[in-house]
Amino acid sequence: MLFCGADGRRPFSLFLSGYIVPGMRIKLAMDKIQMFSYFIALCFLGSLALSLPFAYRSGVPVPYIDALFTAVSAVCVTGLSTVNMSVFSSSGFIVLALLIESGGLGLVTFFSIYALAPTRKISLVTRSMIRDFFVDDVSANPVSIVRDILATTISLQIALSIPLAIGFARAGSDRPLFDALFHAVSAFCNAGFSTYSEGMIRFARSPLVLVPVMLLIVLGGIGFTVLSDIGRCLTGRGKLCYHSKMALSATAVLILAPAIFYFVVESRYSLSGLGSAERVLNAFFQSVTPRTAGFASVSQSTLAPVSRLLTIVLMFIGGSPASIAGGIKTTTFLIVLLYAVRGDTDRRGFNIRGRNIGSSTVEKAFSIFAKSIILVLVSFSCLLVTETALLAGGKTDMMSLLFESVSAFATVGLTLDVTPALSNAGKTVIITTMFIGRTGVFAMALGFNKRERERFFEYPSANVMVG
Repeated sequence: MLFCGADGRRPFSLFLSGYIVPGMRIKLAMDKIQMFSYFIALCFLGSLALSLPFAYRSGVPVPYIDALFTAVSAVCVTGLSTVNMSVFSSSGFIVLALLIESGGLGLVTFFSIYALAPTRKISLVTRSMIRDFFVDDVSANPVSIVRDILATTISLQIALSIPLAIGFARAGSDRPLFDALFHAVSAFCNAGFSTYSEGMIRFARSPLVLVPVMLLIVLGGIGFTVLSDIGRCLTGRGKLCYHSKMALSATAVLILAPAIFYFVVESRYSLSGLGSAERVLNAFFQSVTPRTAGFASVSQSTLAPVSRLLTIVLMFIGGSPASIAGGIKTTTFLIVLLYAVRGDTDRRGFNIRGRNIGSSTVEKAFSIFAKSIILVLVSFSCLLVTETALLAGGKTDMMSLLFESVSAFATVGLTLDVTPALSNAGKTVIITTMFIGRTGVFAMALGFNKRERERFFEYPSANVMVG
């Protein structure tokens, strides 16, 4: 996006991160256009496939807006749906699984095609982009990184689908293996789609189902760098890097603390009909799923108001960097929180556990945090306009619409029963929010290729009162 100065000749470039820098020209490289187009093509092709009769049990397709909504939700690994999942046939669920896997591993899939193409060479810019995303040294052989990630993904999904199949079989499923494989893909990719119309609610008393789903959600949302680090550590080939320690610490705290909170508060609400052990199990499940899977073992509409607020916060935070999860990411939240509450900060950043977090990292974290809040507020405001009929009729409230906006932005998939009742305009708002929420972080990481000119002067500083 370009703005011209007063002389009409000098461009002012609005960089995607939110900074306006005079004298900077933006050149959008073809590989970044291809990355963005990859998601658009998946959504379009998915919507066409879900518009065909074979995807539905009745043979009657849903309206195109609902097919598009479901396709975007699957590609963006969200899990929100305007239609009941019971309408889909086995073929329809296979289409959804393919969209989820392709969307969840979007960067990996893209770089697989990009890196393995015999006529392509990996540029230094592309190597840098892959390294920034995976937080690893990929300058030697990025193809091996892609191969390892795909192998890890498939292995974990197959391994944990075994206990899932047993759990579904005991629950009386007609196709336990099919359901297990679908849920393994959906959980690891943090999508939240289920072959059951009521989701995980019917399995609230089944550890054989809930525990594997939780493990898949955590493993998919913790980041491939951390998984690789853990593998090296367990085999004695190295130690955990600093990033992995931060990600694991943040993940542990964001699972344990909310689980205790949910257990205490929800024992009088959504968990009141369960036994003590089942309450503990479902409290942990409710703590894990907002970041950012979207499965629900209890109806979100039965949560206490304060629990709904906590769920919104957890959805906004999301998973770890270099993972399939959405949200602003755990390390971003940790940096923003610690920088805000600590007093030993300066222009060079601040220290955590004997390591200095540089000012550039802090600025990036605050940029992501601020832009994400703005996006959620814009989406929420649009829903307030498009869903006036629901609000006037008492069919929803402002918190439910805010819940929906955060769920879409963070690609979670939880809802307070608002999604099916959305107007076509509201569906369009959520479709846009899901797409931006999924590709926005990628766009910031891959971004625009900016080239700064050497500056020969600086503007005088000014003191502005704040607070």
